[in-house]
Order: sequence, then C-alpha cells, then structure tokens
Amino acid sequence: MKWLINLLRGYVEVQVTGAFPERLLNLCAQNRLQFWKLCWLDETSFTFRVALQNRKRLDGLAQRAMCELREKGRRGAAVVAERMAERRWGFLAGLAFCFLAVSFLSRFLLVVEVTGNDTVPTAVILSQLRRVGVCPGAYGPAIRELEAANDALRGLPELSYLAVNIYGTRAQVVVREAEKKPELLDEATPADVVAKADGIIEDIQADAGRPLFQDGDVVAKGEVLITGELDLKEPEYGTVDLGRLIVHAAGSVTARTWRVLEETVPLAAKGKAYTGEEHRGYGIKILWFDLDFLQNSSISGGRYDKITRNEQLCLFGRAVPVWLTTTTLRAYELEERSVDREEAALRLEQALSARLQRLMEANRGEVLHTDLVTREEGGRLTVTLLAECREEIGRTVKREGDVGRIPGVIYTNDGG
Repeated sequence: MKWLINLLRGYVEVQVTGAFPERLLNLCAQNRLQFWKLCWLDETSFTFRVALQNRKRLDGLAQRAMCELREKGRRGAAVVAERMAERRWGFLAGLAFCFLAVSFLSRFLLVVEVTGNDTVPTAVILSQLRRVGVCPGAYGPAIRELEAANDALRGLPELSYLAVNIYGTRAQVVVREAEKKPELLDEATPADVVAKADGIIEDIQADAGRPLFQDGDVVAKGEVLITGELDLKEPEYGTVDLGRLIVHAAGSVTARTWRVLEETVPLAAKGKAYTGEEHRGYGIKILWFDLDFLQNSSISGGRYDKITRNEQLCLFGRAVPVWLTTTTLRAYELEERSVDREEAALRLEQALSARLQRLMEANRGEVLHTDLVTREEGGRLTVTLLAECREEIGRTVKREGDVGRIPGVIYTNDGG
C-alpha cells in the first residue's frame, strides 16, 4: 500500500557521494525526512528515494553533511501532472475528460416530471415509475417508452392514461386520471334493506321491494325495513295463487338516531424527557451514488428520536438529481408524568367529534344535538359523547335463493 501512496504523490531517486555519506542518513532521521530503497554502491556513495516534496529539504541536509547529490530520475503521478502542466497537456486532458463526461452523463435521466394529476399523489406515480426503471440515474436509451408506460399504468388503476416522453436528460410523464364508475344495482341477487342502527323512521322510500314500516315507527338494529319478497295479487274470484316475487330490495330510510361514542385515556403515562444529547449527520445522494456520513454516530442507551430531512437541489428553477439528507438523533429518557386533565379531556372531545363526523359522512347524515359526559375511574379519564342525529340507516343484506317468481298453488272447489 505504501508503494502506491509514494507513486501517487511522486518521488525522486538520488545518488549521494561524500567522505562520510552516513552523516546524511543520520540528519534525515533526526529531521524526520523519510527515505526508502537504500542501496550502497561503495563505501563513499549510495542511492535512495525520497518524496518529491522533500527534495529541497534534502539539498539543505546534504550541504550540512558535505555530500554531493545527483538525481537519477523522478517518478509518480505528481511528476506526470507537472510535465503535462508545463506543456499544457493538462488543459487538453481536462477538456477531453469534460467532453467525455458530458457525453456520457447526458445519456442518463436527471429529472422525471409528472403532469396532469390532481388527486393521485405525484410520489405514488414516481414510485411506480421507479419500479419499471424510469427514475433519475436510469440509462435513457435503454428505456422503451411505450412498454414502460404500459407497465406503470397496470400498477396505477387510478389512472386511465400514462405516457413517458424522454428528452435528453429529462423524462416528461403525462397522466390522465380515471373517472369513478357509478355503482350499478345488482338486480340478479335477492336482498333486503336492514336497519344498521336503532331509530325512529322519518322517511322511508322503496325503489324496489316492499316497505315493512311507516314514518314514525320505531325500529331496532337488524330489523328488515324493506323486504325483497312481494306477494302477487290474484284476480278477484281467482282459483290460482300467483305466488311470490323475489327481488333485490333497494331504497332509502332516513331516521332519527341516538349515537353513544366513548374514548378513554390513562391519567398517568410515561413521557419523553430529552437529555440534550444530540447527534447530527449528513448524507448526499447523486444519481445512484448514496454517501452516508452518519454510520458511526450513535446514542448511548438506544432511546432517541430520529428526524430525517431530505432537500433536493434546484438550479435555475429546475430540480436536479442531487439530494442532501440531514439526520438528527435526539436522546431521551422515559419518565412518569401525570396527564393534564383539561388538556386530555379536550383531546378526547376532539377525537369523538372527528369519529362522529366520519360516521355522518358515511351515512349521509347530520348531527342535531350533542352532550358530553366526563368521568374519572380507576386512574383513567373517560369522555362519553351522546349525539342525536338524522341519518340513513338502511343497508343492503343478501338473502338466500334466486330472484324471480315463486309459483303458488291451485285452489280446488272444496278449498283444498
């Protein structure tokens, strides 16, 4: 390994001649001037090698030792660079290297832009494109645009169209979002409309089937509100029972309901107490190269928060494939803390309100009145929300059998 280092920094091989040449070796040792490859030619001369940067120091020591120096040659990368600089070869080599680097790097993607999406996140689209090989650092000529677009579109059912266009180091991805298909009524499956909550019916409308309740009736959860079984009316004085008709019941049932929601939290819990010990590290990602400078950082005890922040470099308003990652480690210890009752009650109330709001959105309902009850029991704080609502309580439940007419019986004269 030392020979490689010496070759990179450059060295000079000299021949030393004098009455007492060993004095020069002693002076080199006293002044910590490193030398190697010592070879005695006779009692008054020898050759050795020293680093190119120590050549002037060696001249001064040789004068003190009354020795004569004669260079036999110079070797190493530094010598070659010096010669090239003298002949301006370095400039030409640098120019050629830059030209080759630009020609080579210009064939790789540096930026992937996505346009045309509104509800589908750009990060989701970029993640799918990365799976099919379209990402910063990918070799542009190797990407088949049509195949890559089709492969990416298969993994994104939210999109109806996706196109990949590559312009040099930039990939432009144009997408169109798919329209949601309306739900079709499954008329081939028999079903009933069943109550999914207790309540008082305010309005019941049957689109298919027969309602079993009227406005103002009280219903319980699980009762059939609109049945999919219809009795067919026989003509007057008829002797044939036309039977029943089984259909897929459908309709809407609006009722006044009373919801009871509850949330609880312990009054004492373990919390984080930061010790003040903090380590910060940085990482750089350039195309496919990822350099992490936090590998040797650690927090004693193993309890710490890890906060990572990624920033992408932008030049002239365009993002380039260079990311700076800042990672912060903050040490903490667990300690027992008592919960502030007012703050805890407020958080529970907010959580209950959010649950009730989601429930009303799912049932196309509204909240008419709410009451809150707070109590402490067994070291826990409990908040109960009582809400009076108006909502849709009907849900479709499949029933056994097939849709269609079930024939009845034929009556005889004796009524049998």
